[in-house]
Amino acid sequence: MALDTKGTAHIFGITAGVAAVTNATVQSFSKSDSKINLSETVNELGNKIERRSDDVQTEVNITLKIQSAYTIPEVSDLLVYDSVSYEILTVEEGETNNAHVVVTITAVVSEYITYA
Repeated sequence: MALDTKGTAHIFGITAGVAAVTNATVQSFSKSDSKINLSETVNELGNKIERRSDDVQTEVNITLKIQSAYTIPEVSDLLVYDSVSYEILTVEEGETNNAHVVVTITAVVSEYITYA
């Protein structure tokens, strides 16, 4: 039986010699915000009487299904998604027989850092 593909073709199975992501379909995107500069004040009894926080950091996790030949982005590269620049923290690649090649990227943007 001949291979019959309709629509967008994605890399299937285990590939050899893969490498920045070109041609991919976003499978999932999750975003979380947190404060990374936290401090608390306690009184002489050890009771918390003040909590301060600053420096919002946004972390995103993006899972991509690869469409065609690609290269893996490196940690610290910039990723622009939905007009926002993020710094890549981790890159995970998954290849399984009888499944599509998937790349998962974790990236951050911090409130007071400008990414160029």
